[in-house]
Amino acid sequence: MDKRNSLCDVAGLVYLTPDNATFTMKGEFPAAKVNGNDEDRVWLHRVFPFDMEWEFISVQTKDNEELGIIRDLSDFPEDQQEIIRHELERKYFTPKIKKIKSLKEHRGFSYWQVETDIGDMDISLQDTYRSLNKIGGGRVIVTDMAGNRYEITDLDSLDRKSRRKLELYL
Repeated sequence: MDKRNSLCDVAGLVYLTPDNATFTMKGEFPAAKVNGNDEDRVWLHRVFPFDMEWEFISVQTKDNEELGIIRDLSDFPEDQQEIIRHELERKYFTPKIKKIKSLKEHRGFSYWQVETDIGDMDISLQDTYRSLNKIGGGRVIVTDMAGNRYEITDLDSLDRKSRRKLELYL
């Protein structure tokens, strides 16, 4: 008899499917029924937030206990997908930077005036080099001093002046 355990067994992973989990809204927040147990409020986290937006989604309780992982959101009925999508889009809200109008450095801080997909914004970064993360495919995540994230979806799509302002930091 083969007594080898699978990685899921060893790690204690539980994959959530429509057979063992149902998602609903309770007030303004997502709730779930997992393996017959009701959870009044669940928190959703992307395991791979930059690469797999709708796959490998961790579902946790208010006490940060993982109930399981959704392998692929498309496995769930459309109404439940909408609940999960809405919560993840709210949590991972990331304006897209289209143009850098101004970038000034002063005493270790940088002050940006940018045009985004939701309008013009002023953002401030401390330690600019560490606040810019290249994540592949020409994408850059910019994190401001308050922890807000902004995305440059493709460095090559920025105008020449915007790219020149960034070259020093990348």
